[in-house]
Amino acid sequence: MSSRKPVKMGDILATEADLLGMIKEYLKFEDFEETVQAFDKECKTKGKLVSKPRGSSLRDSKTRVIQEDLLSSFNDGDHKVFFELWAENIPSEVKDSDAEAQNLEFYLHIHFTIYPLRMHPSRQDRAEFEERISLFKQYLETRGAALSQTAEFLPYYALPFVPNPTIHPCFKDLFQDSWIPHLKDKLEKFLSVTLKSSKIPRLLTLY
Repeated sequence: MSSRKPVKMGDILATEADLLGMIKEYLKFEDFEETVQAFDKECKTKGKLVSKPRGSSLRDSKTRVIQEDLLSSFNDGDHKVFFELWAENIPSEVKDSDAEAQNLEFYLHIHFTIYPLRMHPSRQDRAEFEERISLFKQYLETRGAALSQTAEFLPYYALPFVPNPTIHPCFKDLFQDSWIPHLKDKLEKFLSVTLKSSKIPRLLTLY
């Protein structure tokens, strides 16, 4: 007589639902949108349950919170919170090697540097602006130095030495109403792709 325990039908169905869930997670990760739709439809037709992969809802909500915090600190001009979150959550290989990430980071530093001038154009909070200019100089001498040979960014290396950037012809675009929404849009797109790509599907992890 066999000592093996009989496999219960419920266990088989739970395992199958979990496996189908992992397949769906992987297809979504790789952007097989039409395949996902066909997969969902066929599973429904066959009466197959598709479970949500373990930890995915928790991970998704955490990613959403990080994205919202980054966008909120962008809106509020809170450079300290923003760059702390940026350092913690954007993979270093993306920050150090991806041209789009480096370009975006440069413009984000400009955004936070001129934020006091944009928000208080009449009284111009000089102390706050001077502190941010100092931080911008540090950035230009360290991480930002890599872009100093790029024509697009070259004019901005003069920003710390211009007494009033709001009236300087080189920087007039930075103070247009459309500049911040345009930059925010680029940031949102970048975060949605980058934070998503850091979530490795369970099927890939198992493999």
